[in-house]
Amino acid sequence: MKREKRIIVRLADPEFSQLKTLLFSRYPYDEWATFARFGWRDTKQALVLTLAALDPPSNGDLDESVGHVKITEPYTLGRALASETHSLAVGIIHSHPRECAPRPSPIDDDMDKYYSTYFGDFAKDRPYVSLILSIVRDQLVASGRVFWKGRWLLVNRFVAETYAVETWIGGYAPKPPENANRGRVARFTSAFGAEASERLRQATVAVIGAGGTGSMAIEVLARAGVGRLIIVDPDHLSESNLERVHGSQPDQVNKGTPKVIVARQHVRAINETCKVEAYLGALPQPEVLDAVITADVALGCTDQQHSRLSLSDLSFRYLIPSIDCGVMLEGENGKITGQVLQLVRFLAADPCALCREMVFPHRISEELMSPEEREFRQAEAEAAKNRGEDPNPYWQGIPQLNTVGYLTGIAGAMAAAYAIGWITGRFSPPFSRTQMNLIAEYFDVQDIPANARELCSCRRAHGHADQGQIDALISAPSHWPRAKLLSEM
Repeated sequence: MKREKRIIVRLADPEFSQLKTLLFSRYPYDEWATFARFGWRDTKQALVLTLAALDPPSNGDLDESVGHVKITEPYTLGRALASETHSLAVGIIHSHPRECAPRPSPIDDDMDKYYSTYFGDFAKDRPYVSLILSIVRDQLVASGRVFWKGRWLLVNRFVAETYAVETWIGGYAPKPPENANRGRVARFTSAFGAEASERLRQATVAVIGAGGTGSMAIEVLARAGVGRLIIVDPDHLSESNLERVHGSQPDQVNKGTPKVIVARQHVRAINETCKVEAYLGALPQPEVLDAVITADVALGCTDQQHSRLSLSDLSFRYLIPSIDCGVMLEGENGKITGQVLQLVRFLAADPCALCREMVFPHRISEELMSPEEREFRQAEAEAAKNRGEDPNPYWQGIPQLNTVGYLTGIAGAMAAAYAIGWITGRFSPPFSRTQMNLIAEYFDVQDIPANARELCSCRRAHGHADQGQIDALISAPSHWPRAKLLSEM
């Protein structure tokens, strides 16, 4: 039987906060509405929609004399004509009164039937999106449907950046299934509450990189009770990894086991109910991107600058809250002078990695070169050096960061903790970009603020998903092997 495509709607600030203020401006009894624009990515498994912009009503665009939503023709026509100047999907979002479930009414049905055809004439080959929000028992609840390729599809899941939204599908607040791991997560539940534990069980976290940092993050998440993990890494286990990679065994080195398989086997040993998708590949490969955009949170756990840039791109175009982490040892005269951890928060409205000057074009270029080009450039650099010339125009070299297991373990555990805080709604990272030196006085913790550049892509393509592809910060080189979802081994 053919599986129905999942529909996921992603929301982030500042648009999400503006939306709540607008829709509930006549609460608790009267409804309100706004037109909106959405980016989207259509995959085999899911259609993911991202709130890109609101087109709020001006005076007279909605009839304020009635309690329900009544939209004037000039407001509708204005949004339809505007859709011819951009490539985003068009939709309507409205509220229902407090304590009223977001169940579409007959008026809503008539509106959607009309608008799906009306906007289809102006915004051809784009989804029409209709969402309803309400507050029930002090919880934000949402429902939605999308007209796409001649069919109506129900929204299966709303994912709001750092904010809990209950998805209403045919009924409100169904009793959650019995948690088979209730005893194992009893300590977590007693600290955070049963609601937080259930949110974690229903959540998905993508971990980019399954080495020392990623393997620790994966273990923490699995033990805490995360329901689904998407694990991405292009490499196979080597002997030097045994000092850092949690769950690794010497026989896996001999077998040349992919790191993602090591991670999946470790998760299964910890929590057999956790679903694991293991991808042999890297961001921003399309197959990996298709999977990662379904996650609630993404963690960057590699030492590659192109991966860091990809994670940043993911956060502002697809509205995925992310944390990037890294570690470094510093030394002088045979002594360790610094043991540095860095955690960077990437929310949709945060400055990107380029704005923060966290990545350098020449390093990314060298990371993305084919082996043949890399060998050629290194040979040219050596020849230039022998001639007494500057070798840097040919090859500058990518220094490998020194890492040891206890440092990567600390960084991975902290990143996982902040992901848990976001998912459960119990706490958020108190920093934008923080660095700490574990052997300096008071850890020498620093938050490094940055401002976004006005003309940067991260300002232009906020929430634009695939429709912001022209503003993407990075793309996968053609010589990379195709990413694979690995089956059981």
